[in-house]
Amino acid sequence: MSEIQNGKQKSLRIAAPALYDKMVEVFEQHNIHPYDTRGTVMETKAGMDVTIAFASTFTQSVVGRFSHKQVKQPDAEITEFFEKAAKECKTHLITDYYKMVKP
Repeated sequence: MSEIQNGKQKSLRIAAPALYDKMVEVFEQHNIHPYDTRGTVMETKAGMDVTIAFASTFTQSVVGRFSHKQVKQPDAEITEFFEKAAKECKTHLITDYYKMVKP
């Protein structure tokens, strides 16, 4: 198990721009805007813990742990993680929409 270096969550967009760009690329394929999510990272000795929060109040999330190398150069595992996150996010967005429009 890796230890947390500073215990503070940072914005995915600022702390890991390559990951953020990959997230945007994958989410665009599912017609999800980046502002429908909240991506954060927490640095560990082994890499970064990435959390993608979504749903109407950002209460649902998907978490992944990636090495420093993967963070700098996103690979297939990263793409798979964002695909999973996008599918879950889309499901929650659709559910939230139908809750809003339900009479």
